[in-house]
Amino acid sequence: MNCYRYQVGGSLESNALSYVERACDGELYTALKRGEFCYVLNSRQMGKSSLLVRTSHRLRQEGFKCSVVDLTNIGSENITPLQWYKGLVTDLLSGLKLSQKINFRAWWQEQEDISLLQKLSRFIAEVLLVEFKQEQIVIFIDEIDSILTLNFPVDDFFALIRFCYNQRAVNSEYNRLTFAIFGVATPSDLIQDKRRTPFNIGKSIHLEGFILDNIQPLADGLIIKDSDTKEIMRQVLKWTNGQPFLTHKLCQLIFDLYQSQTSEIPSGQEAIWVESIVKKYIINRWEFQDEPQHLRTIRDRILLNEEIAARNLEIYQAILLGEDIISDDSRETIELLLSGLVVNSQGKFKVKNLIYQEVFDLAWVTRQIEHLRPYAQNLKAWIVSNQKDSSYLLRGTALETALAWSYNKKLTDQDYRFLSASQELAKREIEKDLALEKQARQIEQEKSQFALESAKLAQHFLAQARKIAKKNAQLRLGKRWVGLITLIVASAVIILRLAGFFQGMEWAMLDRFFQARPSAKIDPRIVIVAIDELHIQKTGQYPMSDMVLAQALQTLKSYNPKAIGLDLYRDLPVEPGSEELTQLYKTTPNLIGVEKGVGSPIAPPPVLAELQQVGLADQVLDGDGKVRRALLSIRRNGKLSLNLGLRLALSYLETQGITPKYLPNNRIQIGKALIVPFESNFGGYVGADAGGYQILLNYYGTQKQFQAISITDVLEKKVHPDAVRNRIVLIGATAESINDFFQTPYSSKVFDNPQQMPGVVVHANIASQILNGALDGRPMLQVWSPGVEWMWILLSCGVGTTLSWYFQSLKLLVVITTAMGGTLTIIAYLAFLLGWWIPIIPPLVGLIVAAFSLPIVIAKQLEIIQLSQTVKLLIAFTEGQSTAGQIAIEYLKQAESKENQILIDKILREKS
Repeated sequence: MNCYRYQVGGSLESNALSYVERACDGELYTALKRGEFCYVLNSRQMGKSSLLVRTSHRLRQEGFKCSVVDLTNIGSENITPLQWYKGLVTDLLSGLKLSQKINFRAWWQEQEDISLLQKLSRFIAEVLLVEFKQEQIVIFIDEIDSILTLNFPVDDFFALIRFCYNQRAVNSEYNRLTFAIFGVATPSDLIQDKRRTPFNIGKSIHLEGFILDNIQPLADGLIIKDSDTKEIMRQVLKWTNGQPFLTHKLCQLIFDLYQSQTSEIPSGQEAIWVESIVKKYIINRWEFQDEPQHLRTIRDRILLNEEIAARNLEIYQAILLGEDIISDDSRETIELLLSGLVVNSQGKFKVKNLIYQEVFDLAWVTRQIEHLRPYAQNLKAWIVSNQKDSSYLLRGTALETALAWSYNKKLTDQDYRFLSASQELAKREIEKDLALEKQARQIEQEKSQFALESAKLAQHFLAQARKIAKKNAQLRLGKRWVGLITLIVASAVIILRLAGFFQGMEWAMLDRFFQARPSAKIDPRIVIVAIDELHIQKTGQYPMSDMVLAQALQTLKSYNPKAIGLDLYRDLPVEPGSEELTQLYKTTPNLIGVEKGVGSPIAPPPVLAELQQVGLADQVLDGDGKVRRALLSIRRNGKLSLNLGLRLALSYLETQGITPKYLPNNRIQIGKALIVPFESNFGGYVGADAGGYQILLNYYGTQKQFQAISITDVLEKKVHPDAVRNRIVLIGATAESINDFFQTPYSSKVFDNPQQMPGVVVHANIASQILNGALDGRPMLQVWSPGVEWMWILLSCGVGTTLSWYFQSLKLLVVITTAMGGTLTIIAYLAFLLGWWIPIIPPLVGLIVAAFSLPIVIAKQLEIIQLSQTVKLLIAFTEGQSTAGQIAIEYLKQAESKENQILIDKILREKS
């Protein structure tokens, strides 16, 4: 007894004591021995797998070569045809114990040029039938229904099985090969392509439930004292009708409960005792007690396919109600059979057993049908009313939803009658609505005809009124309007000017003036010693060593320049040559070094700092990143620091006997040049940072306007002394790799000018501006005071308004305004050449806006006059034609703005 056990789910072992032999055991065994192809297709948990295990064991005992292929082991999800066929062959090799004899990987690669099906066919012919030359071979294929979920067809596989069967007539070797197929399916499911020959070979093995005559192996496990075991088994079969899974489960429950209780089962109480167990442990709360899963599998099988679920339930409901349901080949009846819920008894369906009947009763069926239908409540009420109360029928969106849900589904007859009645009701309501719509349309046509005639008359009246009003309307504004518009436009432009709206445009115009100005000749007073790319590549070092710099300075010093500006940061020594360079600093009084004084400071060479021979290298950048101003000096800790260019210019001028004279308002007179400090709102600037002492840069030109010599030539003494004598020498980097470059007014692709300017050239322009102003009277860049600027803007606006008042033609006004705009631009450019930066964008804007504002005002006033006359004329024309008059007024309103619509209503109120 210790080895005895019931099998609740899964397969029994071949020697299991609880195995019950049925008629199908002998039938399958005999058929396979005869070499017949067999298939065992039935519902789940009917003992198919146990039958397979038992039969294959018996055949092996008699010398048959058997291989069991469980298709669920190969898989059905996310699998390719190659993986599926390869897995099939691998299982066959393993099942027939050929894995050690056959090099599967090599064999498979040898067949790479043929199809997967041909590989399997060749495997059977060249491997199985060759390796087993005398033995009978039986291939058991279990869980055949798993092919239904593959994402590719395997019809060819079953066609191959048919081929093996048909090949027996050609090749006698195939008589030794037999297939047995097990699963939950029908033969018609196996080949899904309906254009191909159905799978109609082999013998069907029918599985019956257990009966009292063959159930003794199960009774052997129930040793219950003083109880009638045979009666217990009779009661078990009464509830299960021999269904293998349920029978094993109930026997196990009986055995476990008997073992756990001390009281004995009274004789004659077996039926009551078994019934109580069934109801308590199987039927009641079955969805929670169904472990291992069985009843839920049946439920899911019936309800899974939504397209036929309703029809499945209807057929099953009819069976429960005792109706005779004839067996046919419909999909619904097949699904009911495959679920195991019903059986085919003499051509008619009946519920398989009492447990199923209790679990899946009429109440359960009703709940499922109601859950499936989106219109269950309406249908139920309609049936209760004997299908007479049309208020429960579906309409509108509800009907559309129901029809969409029912599409492609096989429903109950009640469903079809309900939906048909709903459609018929909808059809009648549509016909009724169409009749009412037709009647309303006739009335509307009559109204439309009358309205059309009135509309035509209204359009005629409106056209006449507009024509006359347009002809009579005339207007010429008085001269006071010229002054008013001039003041309004000028005020608006000045406000925009003070807000900085025109700042960027003013800078851009100033840049264009610099670029358009004729190029000056090379400045004779300044020479630039350039540290270029050629020098850096030649020496392979930057910054250059103190030794090299000392040699260059010594050579330049020997040429007697007026001053030397070193635009290089040398706050730290660069060996070798530090002592030589320091000694040279001490003995060169006209040498000026640089420091950075704004932001993050960079110190000058210590010796030059002690000798006060230092200038600022800082540049002032505008908002667009360009240098248009020069920072001449800053005061730090009570000490005044001067710009490098200014210091060089002052050193030069000092040799000419010219020194600065300080005037009121921070102005400085240097020779012929009057320097005026930059302020926050200078010229086109608005709210600029005017820290330190700044001036507007009146550039002398680009690098082309200054003589430049290479520091390499200086070191090699290839420079003539006259090129340096009595001049200002500026030493600085022009190599692009040093990145000492700045955006300037010349930084534009227009006119093919250079994009950026080296810092040393900017310092040369600052020095040149001071020198040429002081010695030659070249003007500094000056601006008007705010009052003069405002008068200039007011004058431009006045010119624009006056032109508009005199010239009524729009085309002529455009031409003249364009000419005046060009004149203003020329005036500004000529003023720039004379050293004045005067506003150009604000006057141009004022000129254009003022010129076209007056016509707009005149047009608006004319529009109001014309509209007023049109309304008055319409009132006069439509007297006695009220409908046409109202339509004409509405047409007029629709064509006008909201403002004019209010004006029309006001005129109508005054007339009424």
